[in-house]
Amino acid sequence: MKRTWASSFALVVCLATVGSPVLAHHGAVGYDYSVPRKTLKGTVSQFTWQNPHTLLLLDVKDEKGNVVVWTMELNNPGNLVELGWTHSSLKPGDEITVTFNPAKSKPNGICVDVLFADGRKLHSSQGCVQGTLKSFDELRQLDK
Repeated sequence: MKRTWASSFALVVCLATVGSPVLAHHGAVGYDYSVPRKTLKGTVSQFTWQNPHTLLLLDVKDEKGNVVVWTMELNNPGNLVELGWTHSSLKPGDEITVTFNPAKSKPNGICVDVLFADGRKLHSSQGCVQGTLKSFDELRQLDK
């Protein structure tokens, strides 16, 4: 009986240790969803197609002409593919306008939309917590 209890305890401790990073992943406390979304125009410096979230680094000039690197978090690649994205949707040097939910302190945001100079638009469902959208089909229809 003691051996079974010890084995069960060891298994529980192991699972708790391995599973704890999963619980820590989805904190939204750093983002301010109570303020209106913001829009920035800039140049793509990096687009990283990765799990759990795709990242966009955007070079934006401030009012003094200095370049500030903004980090935009997007949804995971699997969800973005459903919305028409690919790993090459954004390339370094692309001039884009990004609509996003801002972070509370750093130049970071949760990307909602990317607008290209030629008028094309891509949506990321990552920042749609304020909306009433219930499915990816509704997101796909936004620019039609």
